[in-house]
Amino acid sequence: MGALIVLPPPNRTRSRRLRNKLRIGEFQTLSFDYELTWRAPPSIELQDRFIDHLLEQLIEPRALSLGGGVNCGFVAARRGSVTAADREAFDGWIRNWSGITKIEIGHLRDAWYDEAP
Repeated sequence: MGALIVLPPPNRTRSRRLRNKLRIGEFQTLSFDYELTWRAPPSIELQDRFIDHLLEQLIEPRALSLGGGVNCGFVAARRGSVTAADREAFDGWIRNWSGITKIEIGHLRDAWYDEAP
């Protein structure tokens, strides 16, 4: 079974109201994803501590939303878009966490539509 690719609707002249409903144009929402590789599989206690600290120190203060967990996930803003500063803060926070050997943080991308292949 092939992967389903969702693309934004084709370019046309649309009203502001419709662009808002479709989340395109000036209403596009940006986010980023991440993938982490641990030196050793983290224990349940370490996973809980990692997520708790991430939420308390980075996600909540910056009004972000987190989907995922200790190995991979998706970060979006509660309202509007994630900024490059949010992405850099996430990168800096993750790099200060010991036990992670590989960190991949994706570029800012549309949160509602997949990119064209």
